[in-house]
Amino acid sequence: MSNKKYSVIIVGARCAGATLAIYLARAGLSVLLLDKDELPGDQVLSTHTIHPPGIDILDEVGIGNAIREVCPASRTMRLNKNGSSADIIHADGRAEYCPRRKRLDGLLQAAALKEGVELLDRTRLIKLETENGRVTGVRAINLNAGKELVFRADFVVGADGRHSSVAQMVEAEEYLAYDAPRAMYWAYWDAPEIWKTDSRYPFGMYQGNTFGDVRVIFQTDYDQLLIGSLPPIEKAKNWRSDPLASLIADLSSDPLIAPLIEGAKPDGKVRGSVKERYFFRKGVGPGWALVGDAGHHKEFVIGDGITEALIQAKHLSKAILEGSDIALIKWWRARDVEAMPLFYFGQDEGSLKPPGHLDSLVLKHVDKEPELKKKFALVMEHKLSPFDSIPASSVMKWVMGDVFRGKFSAIPDFFAKGKRASFVNSQLKSRMKLLTEADSSI
Repeated sequence: MSNKKYSVIIVGARCAGATLAIYLARAGLSVLLLDKDELPGDQVLSTHTIHPPGIDILDEVGIGNAIREVCPASRTMRLNKNGSSADIIHADGRAEYCPRRKRLDGLLQAAALKEGVELLDRTRLIKLETENGRVTGVRAINLNAGKELVFRADFVVGADGRHSSVAQMVEAEEYLAYDAPRAMYWAYWDAPEIWKTDSRYPFGMYQGNTFGDVRVIFQTDYDQLLIGSLPPIEKAKNWRSDPLASLIADLSSDPLIAPLIEGAKPDGKVRGSVKERYFFRKGVGPGWALVGDAGHHKEFVIGDGITEALIQAKHLSKAILEGSDIALIKWWRARDVEAMPLFYFGQDEGSLKPPGHLDSLVLKHVDKEPELKKKFALVMEHKLSPFDSIPASSVMKWVMGDVFRGKFSAIPDFFAKGKRASFVNSQLKSRMKLLTEADSSI
């Protein structure tokens, strides 16, 4: 056993773990970061969009400018449903970024080392040390030397992803979970000249659902494009034998995307994830917490995972520094309240149900109304629930306009979406009640 005792040990040195380590070390805590992989290394099963509030945190930890040096800002995001689209434009000085994970994680790890954090890569957790039911350290093995190591700590954090070993070892309860109905495959292409010059591409990011076919475009480091497709699981099973040919065939069938990849080969191999599960997990317990995907994992298509992880890391650091179990419970309950609207929004966006006429109708009107477009941007700013972004009265007016023209197909979807919004708000109220109860126990 090591003679040194740390304030906090963090298992997982990626975007959530390294960011948390930086905040804690700046506050004077001794921090040990462990990661089973050789670092810096790519995170192959992660797309990497970051919404503006995530960029704010990267600025706080000192790597925002390094991200901007090689990653273009995306101020405009196009949303498309069955051919109807709206271009959502962020306010001045606000933008989305999509830095490659190896560079992002490497910058965060370097920043952590600069703050005095100790980092051990190629070191895999094998057991949590406990005393009187409280986690008091970790037992790990260094994969280079084959040597078993034991480290003591006041607190242990699992930042080790959606298949978290820490979560398994503390038997963290999973709730609101469901299996993903879609897989995701993506690759990287050098951006062709038309990306910058053709009027078809006035945006930096794109998310489209054309009668159930979901595809995305994100501009990323060094003038490359991440282009991906989210086929239904059953369809994706047939992609496994030749993912490259399958992805290219799928993307080439989309008239917007086909010109971007015509005659070009992707840079590197196709990335893919065929079996995902989305969930919340209990966030804290005696001597431990889960941060990032270890505690909460949501649908790929809305691109909120890294932003969520960065926000969680910042807020968890404050709870740890408060030094009480109640502060940690409040953090966990607040995490759920803040994350729940986008969790359900992601579930809807990733659904196998194709967009209906109402979806197209809404986007057509939103694109004409700057104030509504600003509200959509506020959703990506984590300042507004997607279920509150458009007043029901406005949608009703648009539906009734259709009815007066003899079109009735939007009516069932209008009531279905109203029912869905009521359900989400009721779930949110129940989580807010738990947060209030945590507050009142102080």
